[in-house]
Amino acid sequence: MVESRDRREKLEAKVRRMKAKATQEIFSPGHILLVMIPVYLLLLFFGSISNLSKNWQLQQETAEKRAELAYLELQVDNLELENQYYASEEYQELAARRFQNKKFPGEKLVYLSENTERARRKHKSASNEEKAILNEKSNLDQWLSFLFNL
Repeated sequence: MVESRDRREKLEAKVRRMKAKATQEIFSPGHILLVMIPVYLLLLFFGSISNLSKNWQLQQETAEKRAELAYLELQVDNLELENQYYASEEYQELAARRFQNKKFPGEKLVYLSENTERARRKHKSASNEEKAILNEKSNLDQWLSFLFNL
């Protein structure tokens, strides 16, 4: 029993020494600071990055909203000008002439017919002639004529 007491006391003494060593060497304020400072810096770094990305995203949204606002303001200005034009005497006169066949004294209205078949054929033949001329030219000549209007 004496041996077991001695062993136990030795073991308890060893445990106390290990606790003392741990508190003095491993968990000392200097060691705790060496661990806490890098952790704090990492948290600060990642927080800064997340704030930067959030600010960039908000700035992009703000720029989109400003562009949309500018576009809508331009549309409003365009509609106001259009309303002013519709209220003008010039438009009212043109609309009366177009829709109600109004005219000034001494004016005659002339109704033009659609293109006749002869006019359509004339334009088709001219385009066919141009195609024939283009087909006769080499590729280089066609490019030169396109670029320099030869």
